[in-house]
Amino acid sequence: MEYGVYIQHTSEGNMIMVGLYVDDILLTGSCSYEIVKFKKVLMNEFEITDLEKLIYFLGMEVLYSKKGIILHQLKYELELLKRYKLTNYKSAVTPAEMNHKLDSDAEGDDVDATTFKQLVGSLRYLSNTRHDICYAVEMVSRFMNELKWSHYQVVVRILRYIKGTLKFGVMFPSGDECES
Repeated sequence: MEYGVYIQHTSEGNMIMVGLYVDDILLTGSCSYEIVKFKKVLMNEFEITDLEKLIYFLGMEVLYSKKGIILHQLKYELELLKRYKLTNYKSAVTPAEMNHKLDSDAEGDDVDATTFKQLVGSLRYLSNTRHDICYAVEMVSRFMNELKWSHYQVVVRILRYIKGTLKFGVMFPSGDECES
């Protein structure tokens, strides 16, 4: 399995980005003319199906507006809340408590390591489109080998925050179109 991101800078100062994951290709760039030209080169070399506008990629939904492109993972967020039985919990205003010092908590109760690691891994994946949770997720990720109830509570707090901010995502604003 080979995957990666490749960038080509054109002589006109534009850029084309190719994202590969297994047998999926995401092609984007700063100039639609350059993208079409590059796509023709690829189609001459490889058997490719052009699906036109991107709707889903690696579990991320793509929304288009006049202001730009929005990536979000609403479906994934809802699945997480359902899987960990948090749909009826009250939402939180922030992903973590202010000034909360997280430590190894040697005195706290143990937590199921598999569940905790799956939860944190899911939150790390969600961080691709939810930059607002990155800090809290990284803080709790430091305790993957010292799992205690207090750490699990921080993860639950992040999920409660997600519940209250389900439609958040990351926006890539539209730029000036290139000259062809």
